[in-house]
Amino acid sequence: MKLYFEVEASMAYMLADQDTDTILETIAGAYIANNPPHPFVFRCFSRLSIPQLSDGRFDFNMGDKHSDASSGQYAFALGMLWSDNVRTVETALNCYGPTKLLLNGKLLYKSGVAEEVNVETRKIVEVPLHKGWNAFLLVFRKVASGFGCVFGSNRSHSTPLDFMNPFHERYDCGGWLYSEPQDEEWLGETNFPDVKGSELDSPVKWYPCQAWTTDQASLSNCARIFGMQPGKVAYAWSKGESVLPGRNPFTLKGWSSGQLRIWVNDELVALSEMEGSFEVEVNLAYGTHNWLIESTCGERDWGFSLEVSACDEAYSFSQPHSVKGTDECWLYVGPLERSEGISPEQLQTMSSLFEIQAGNHTYWRVDRPGIWVRPYLQNARYARWNYPIGVTLYGLLQTGRKLVRHDIVRYVVQHLRTCTTMYSYALWDREQYGYPAMNTKLVDMKMLDDCGSIGSAMLEANKEAQEDGFVSLAHIIADYMAGTQERQNDGAFYRESKGYYMENTLWADDLYMSTPFLCRYYKLTGERKWLDDAARQFLLFKKYLYLTEEKLMSHVYDFKCHMANGIPWGRGNGWVLFSLSELLEIMPEDHPDRGALLAFFQDFSEGLLARQGKNGLWHQVLTDEGSFEETSCTSMFIYAFARGVRFGWLDKPLPYANAVRKAWRALISHAFEGNGSVHGVCCGSKYSFSPDYYKYDLKVVTNDPHGIGIVLLAGIEASAMNRMLAIL
Repeated sequence: MKLYFEVEASMAYMLADQDTDTILETIAGAYIANNPPHPFVFRCFSRLSIPQLSDGRFDFNMGDKHSDASSGQYAFALGMLWSDNVRTVETALNCYGPTKLLLNGKLLYKSGVAEEVNVETRKIVEVPLHKGWNAFLLVFRKVASGFGCVFGSNRSHSTPLDFMNPFHERYDCGGWLYSEPQDEEWLGETNFPDVKGSELDSPVKWYPCQAWTTDQASLSNCARIFGMQPGKVAYAWSKGESVLPGRNPFTLKGWSSGQLRIWVNDELVALSEMEGSFEVEVNLAYGTHNWLIESTCGERDWGFSLEVSACDEAYSFSQPHSVKGTDECWLYVGPLERSEGISPEQLQTMSSLFEIQAGNHTYWRVDRPGIWVRPYLQNARYARWNYPIGVTLYGLLQTGRKLVRHDIVRYVVQHLRTCTTMYSYALWDREQYGYPAMNTKLVDMKMLDDCGSIGSAMLEANKEAQEDGFVSLAHIIADYMAGTQERQNDGAFYRESKGYYMENTLWADDLYMSTPFLCRYYKLTGERKWLDDAARQFLLFKKYLYLTEEKLMSHVYDFKCHMANGIPWGRGNGWVLFSLSELLEIMPEDHPDRGALLAFFQDFSEGLLARQGKNGLWHQVLTDEGSFEETSCTSMFIYAFARGVRFGWLDKPLPYANAVRKAWRALISHAFEGNGSVHGVCCGSKYSFSPDYYKYDLKVVTNDPHGIGIVLLAGIEASAMNRMLAIL
């Protein structure tokens, strides 16, 4: 058995009574502490920057940016990428012409003639990132074939790369910078830009420009941001603060191009009907205030100015919501239709779009050329939408319920609400910028991984949340599964994914990525067809993957080879039995497939019981005792066995109850550290026909989300089983 920590650091050693509730509380608490509920980061982003394509890569077409560049001239692009740890990411280039890629001052890639003359040639480049900021420099030269390249993550869907501006003047702004054409190759290994220094010290000029032109700057704020929009209105939002004790009179002085309305904390405090200056006195209490200004486009100009003061004490304004990359105090949105009954509170939000006209929306901007506010997902796990997070949230949710810990339940609901609330914005973000900066898998559903697991957790959490957004999104997921997700002619879910390693394959994992959601959607809608589809999937997957003699499941069936890979990967088998227990729990006794599925559960459980290791854990490859003992599959077998005992699905329950107890003791002794860390979880997997891939190439990870939720669920079910047996 692999030793992850000294015995004295184990959960079993530190908790002499091995109380399950305390174990669950410790693991859940550690996860939440390490993944606090920090939502999206809002940044400035220039629409004049390098555009993204639908595959998430960036299109550095310098021929479009500099159509007047001469043959032989150079151009550069510069971007920063943050990494939380040392890792390698897979990128892809397609070159319009000669291209170099430098990372942190070192040459990483130089195009060859095959890439330079054929933009269809895709070059994969492994990029080794160090912890912290990583500086990327692309060097282009114009030739007859083209000028620039397409570059970015090779798999943006699963590994998006959000590049940021270099130089301290542009710190925290999203996107790339690109240079004006140069006659010389000024930048490279010997003269790499000082990305943390001043842009003014760079030997080349960088775009997009940060400042308005002289003519633009001469216009009023709304006119230069939105252009002239007769009859339309724009809104400006800021936060002010009074440091004077009590409630005091303040003087509002300013100028307006046309009608102006000013609200403070949702109260209309000033109204100007005419173009020109205004002065109004208002009483403001100590503390902060929300300010909203509505400016109507005039005939000759559009905008306003505002100063607030009292008793020679300056009144300070600040951002109403933190936006990185600017010190501007006002956010702007427009042009919109004017409404007499407007509610300031409805506008003062970062989670909603604003309707310009039917089907056309907009979002917040700042008073700089082409700069919009854009949310980015910086967190490794919180507010993420993916399948391992789905099972993690399910485990946390059930833990919160068992322990009557409303704070844990609230954490789960907030995580999901953060995703669903921004769903409409994320769709718009993709439309505007080519690729979404957040909720990537939610916006761009391509496979069951993107929706089933976390969709199931969302529906379970909706029992507490009662969120319209959860239900609406569940309908979208159900439509995807019914009408878009690839199926074989017999109806079995599979992965088409042309051009990728998983092309034309069927995975045991996908029973968890689909059937728990289908079960909960059946409970939500009462429509039997969803339950029938879940049952059908199990019988079809059994046909393709079940190893009858071993009574185990192959991991993958490859339709290209017309065969299963024949390898009983631990977690792959866990997904199946785990999900089958969820289906049997809600399936009516008179369902025509119940008998066959119950027999499958019993036969499959018998095969798994025979493969439990001598230490109580199951192995990474279930038939190979030389492979490592794996935590997540062990937890899923605990979960399903305990339910089989509890619900009476197993003819001889005692051996399974003993297996549950033995496995749980092994986990708390060898996989659960006393500080709440969970060890021995296999990383995310591809597939192979070689058992050595599963045995040697797939590594164990500490606190991997593939395992956190599962071990919590295992503890809950083991505890429930023990309570039931104690009563009998």
